[in-house]
Amino acid sequence: MSTVSVSRIVARNYKNIRLEDGIDFGALTILIGANGSGKSNLISLFQFLQEGVNGSGTDDQRGRTSFEDAVFSLGGTRILDESLDTPANVGLEYQFAIDEKETTLGIELLVQDFHRPVIIEREFLDSGRGLSSPPAYYRVHSGGNGGSGSGVVSVLGYPPYRRPIRRSPPPHTETIRDIPVNELALTAMPRLLENSHFPPEAVPLYKPRGKIIDSSFNWKFYNANNMDLERIRLSEPKLGQSDFYVSPSGDNLALVLYNLIQVDFEFEELLNQMLKEILPLTRKLRAVPAGRFSLAVEWNVEGCQEPFFLYEMSDGTVRMLCWAVILHSPKLPSLIVIDEPELGIHPAWMPILAEWIKRAAQKTQVIVTTHSPDLLDHFTDQLDDDGYIYTFQQDSESQNHFRPKRLDREKVSGWIEDGWQVGDLYRVGNPAVGGWPW
Repeated sequence: MSTVSVSRIVARNYKNIRLEDGIDFGALTILIGANGSGKSNLISLFQFLQEGVNGSGTDDQRGRTSFEDAVFSLGGTRILDESLDTPANVGLEYQFAIDEKETTLGIELLVQDFHRPVIIEREFLDSGRGLSSPPAYYRVHSGGNGGSGSGVVSVLGYPPYRRPIRRSPPPHTETIRDIPVNELALTAMPRLLENSHFPPEAVPLYKPRGKIIDSSFNWKFYNANNMDLERIRLSEPKLGQSDFYVSPSGDNLALVLYNLIQVDFEFEELLNQMLKEILPLTRKLRAVPAGRFSLAVEWNVEGCQEPFFLYEMSDGTVRMLCWAVILHSPKLPSLIVIDEPELGIHPAWMPILAEWIKRAAQKTQVIVTTHSPDLLDHFTDQLDDDGYIYTFQQDSESQNHFRPKRLDREKVSGWIEDGWQVGDLYRVGNPAVGGWPW
């Protein structure tokens, strides 16, 4: 399991979902609910943070920062709850478990109007002790001294910093200025502290900052609707490229398969064992040269002298191959988000797919959204204390808003004891599970 995971997200005044009370995430989190109920909006918060902290700062040619790009991708001014008038704030908090210690990144966005950009009105990185003094790792803008453009950062020891840093020196705050409102301080901090009079080793924020940035850079998002089966079948990626993660479209599948086998000999054997679960006659699948510098995937089957190629395989088989490589990779990303993995998959393969997802969640963090009762059936065991299944249900105060509610085992225990699965309860419209959208 990665040493950094997202344990909780809180959002205020964000689009159509009520997240003021927050939503917790485990090693495996399942999200269910009708179309338009906010599942994709929740996933977008992960993508927003990834883009906002892992961009290249300011693009001099376009004059835009990675934060501004991230806001645009999130929806621009439309990130604000449509029931509110501008100007108003959208508050976001990301709680991370970093080496089993809690750290919270808080971002308060000011949505002005359609003619002015969304800016950062407040931001902090909290060590888990709250914002009392000594403060979080940092707090900036209205949370700092002097309002927008200023802030404070926690520093260990006292001036003149000529003595070696003791093991547990007393922390205090130092003022930082010239903080941009169109760039996350988490990203800009090394530049902001470049000319400070205290050494980097006296600034405790660098360690959690680096872990958050490195972890979020490695998040991978997959939507079954975006898998381009034609490109997967016909693509012949070039040898020599260092791809280790399947792309969202899947077009680099052959290259990833080839590279992973080179770095982990046992992966090939494991992958073929998994593929035998869906096609028992599988002998061996491998990436092979196609021409001088390109690769293709061939599937060897018992009883056939010639291998099959992907363009000869069914849509569902190709999709399952993609999920097999993504979920069994020896180089798993720090977070895998999969939207509707059941698309195009035969119901008989749902228990296999669910088992693959659970195995991946033993090694990294996984979030899955699904509309499939057939797949949901096989996550009934997630109703245990450490399982996370959320249903997005209409808010009692507004028909246009939805709340994620964690599925309570006690409310469905009678049905489960009688042999019902979670998918069964979803099919019949059990209120505890949310039921069908109609």
